[in-house]
Amino acid sequence: MTKYFFTFLFASVILIAQAQKTPSKIELVHANTLEGDDALGKDVRRLLGEVVFKQENTFMYCDSAYLYAATNSMDAFGNVRIEQGDTISLTGDILKYNGNSRQARLLNNIIFSDRKMTLVSQNLNYNLDTGIADYVDGGRIVDGADTLTSRFGTYFSNQKKLAFKKDVVLKHPGYRMETDTLVYGTVNKVAEFYGPCYIRSNDSSVIYCENGWYNTMTDKAFFSKNAFVQNKNQILKGDSMFFDNKSSAGEAFKNVSITDTTEKIVVNSDYGYYNGKRGNSFMTGNLLMTRMFEKDSLYMHGDSLTSLFDSTGKAISYAVYHNVRMYKKDLQATCDSLIYTAADSMLNLYHNPVMWNEANQLTADSISMLITSAGIQKLFLNQSAFITSKEDSIRFNQLRGKTMVGHFKDNMLSKIDVFGNGQSIYFARNKKNELTGVNRADCSNMIIIIKDSKISKLKLIEKPDATFYPIGELAASELMLKGFNWQESKRPVDKNDIFRKN
Repeated sequence: MTKYFFTFLFASVILIAQAQKTPSKIELVHANTLEGDDALGKDVRRLLGEVVFKQENTFMYCDSAYLYAATNSMDAFGNVRIEQGDTISLTGDILKYNGNSRQARLLNNIIFSDRKMTLVSQNLNYNLDTGIADYVDGGRIVDGADTLTSRFGTYFSNQKKLAFKKDVVLKHPGYRMETDTLVYGTVNKVAEFYGPCYIRSNDSSVIYCENGWYNTMTDKAFFSKNAFVQNKNQILKGDSMFFDNKSSAGEAFKNVSITDTTEKIVVNSDYGYYNGKRGNSFMTGNLLMTRMFEKDSLYMHGDSLTSLFDSTGKAISYAVYHNVRMYKKDLQATCDSLIYTAADSMLNLYHNPVMWNEANQLTADSISMLITSAGIQKLFLNQSAFITSKEDSIRFNQLRGKTMVGHFKDNMLSKIDVFGNGQSIYFARNKKNELTGVNRADCSNMIIIIKDSKISKLKLIEKPDATFYPIGELAASELMLKGFNWQESKRPVDKNDIFRKN
């Protein structure tokens, strides 16, 4: 039993204590027939036909009854009805009523009405002083568009609230709520839940939490404790969440995550905003975007993320903005912003992108990667393309061109196609691994074969101009191509290092 549930029970005890006073007698108002029944007791009266009793502001009707004057109690049978004031009405087949305690027990085909709210059960206890009704053998509440069922239930008519336990189901147009413990207000239409709760919408989306509330009138809600919202393609989680079901918009706080089951992407952050109707979301604070592959994952961090998705929740694109850093065991990168588009599986890096694959550093005005479930398949260096690898502490192999296309094999860069204004500098070694010279080549288009992260073969395709120079013949200034910029200090060294600012 939850703390909130106990609060109601404690309040009921106070109401009972306050209600203690000298009980009034049950008055007989009308009966077609009045008989004594000595077999049941000296002061027992048997009443038949259109029987009416009154006690204070309460009237009780039935077909037949036994009135026990000595104990100020009665048993009523057939078409039983209790009218209390102008708001509460109870009907059933059998009534056992104690006029001293003002406690009524009704059996079979019970209907309890309190203005717009109707309670249906087969076994109901009701205290006319405290206004508390409870059932233990199952019941159903109908309140406007809402229908609630449970095994156990208590109605606090003075507070206009109901408390439910075990197998609780709330049905509302558009969704179905299932939980173990629920408190429902018949005035504010707010359902409060204090245990595992599932809310299943007609569009197949599911909300889960273990604590929270849902306003069935406004369709606004708050969820906490293992809360998540799931549709066909995404799962949104957070320590606490506010959600507007009408606009499909929500906010999540602390330990926030969005899982894209289609694209195999998980985004974690401190804060998240989601709008289903507009088809966008925003996340920020310790942001981590993870793209999962068959054998490993690519981890990406930035200041904030926005995503676009269609009406089914399927992702269209993800964009990470400012101070972007990424890490994969065989690939690392930094840039100012990136965009991943689901339609073509392209990851695009913008504004001073730098990428590393094993010993190679790659730069360009922008960099694009073709990604599949197996990993990175192709790499596009767009404008001012430059690839560098360190030969030793003072020498660098370099490859420059207008654009380049890199081909991967087993997530390793294996071939590079250079298009336009191709230039290269790479060093040669003998079988003893001693430096013997440097190759300098200018050619419009080139094909470079990479082996063990180093240039293995260079093919000059158009208008080649290549020269081999012995070590020491060229000046240091001639060993650097235009645009050379070694940026190893920016390179993320592991998954945690992506949170370091450049």
